[in-house]
Amino acid sequence: MIRTHNRRTIRRAILCAFAFSIPAVLIDARLIRAESSLESIKTLQAMSTGDESTSAAVNAMRQLGKANDVTLIQSLAAMKGATPIGRNWILGLANSLYRKTGKSQTSELTRFLSDASQDGEARYLVFEWLTANNAALRKELLGNMTQDSSPELRYLAIDEAMKIKLEKPQLSPLLDAARHPSQVVSIIEKLKEFGETIDQSKQLGFLPNWRLIGPFDNVGTVNFNKVFPIEADGTKGSFKAEYEGKTGTVKWKEETSMSPDGNLDLAAIFANEKGCLIYAVTEFESEKERDAEIRLGCINGNKIWVNGKLVMSNEVFHTGTQIDQYVEPIRLKAGKNQIMLKLCQNEQTEAWAQKFAFQVRICDSTGKAILTKGR
Repeated sequence: MIRTHNRRTIRRAILCAFAFSIPAVLIDARLIRAESSLESIKTLQAMSTGDESTSAAVNAMRQLGKANDVTLIQSLAAMKGATPIGRNWILGLANSLYRKTGKSQTSELTRFLSDASQDGEARYLVFEWLTANNAALRKELLGNMTQDSSPELRYLAIDEAMKIKLEKPQLSPLLDAARHPSQVVSIIEKLKEFGETIDQSKQLGFLPNWRLIGPFDNVGTVNFNKVFPIEADGTKGSFKAEYEGKTGTVKWKEETSMSPDGNLDLAAIFANEKGCLIYAVTEFESEKERDAEIRLGCINGNKIWVNGKLVMSNEVFHTGTQIDQYVEPIRLKAGKNQIMLKLCQNEQTEAWAQKFAFQVRICDSTGKAILTKGR
């Protein structure tokens, strides 16, 4: 990252300049530019949506262009900790700098690629630069990356390894290394050819066992943010409570997903009820306190609470769904953690709008499944 300079540093530089007959104003200007560039990088890292934020980013990029004192490696390092939108701006900066100076910095870029502590997407970008039009180097590097901390590089490495015919002893380590669901499924299918059956739902870490209650009223999709009693009260460890639902009294019921992709079909369970919402609760028992990610696939409006804290909210209906559609970082406590979902269905009548389902899994930051105790 760019070195920062406080006022004391600037004053010391000025005094030294006088002592050695160097114009202090030149050093002062250089330090001010460095400070200004640092602030511009921080602006890009913190980018959010909105016209005001975009205007600030445009000004920051303009300032960086004028200062011309940020290196390619510094821009790549700035990817770490940036917001998703900020990353896009910094990627643009890095690509621009690479076009200007990148081909003369092969050794610096190689060192950056080998530093697993750097941002995974930035390292993937460097990999693509270094291996462009060099298939032999690409294959050589990927041969050592099946356990890489970058999900993008790990995916490419496993994909490269699977291009040849593999035997069972080679497939098992790849299954352990794989993070992307499509690769996990592909390796499981290949293992079946050797007579080995893998529980796909467990391998991917889906949570199959849920307690459900509903349906509650959501006609007109007006109750996404309404606080129903279950939100205010929580379960308090008891699932005997009854509530007034959309068409009468509702009680908790237990359901288990038997799907290999962890989907729980709420439309089937609740007779394709429309204009409604359902609450789903499960427990995740962690062996230790740790950081994790909760990953949801859901075509309907949804909210998620972990231990009473709202961690996710998506008021979106029928725009498609996939594994890991929504990902949020969470902190698991040692022992039992309660996960509660609010799942909302609208009243669309088109055939493609009838799906009402969800799938949830807990992973580490690379996408490796974390299993609840006893799973």
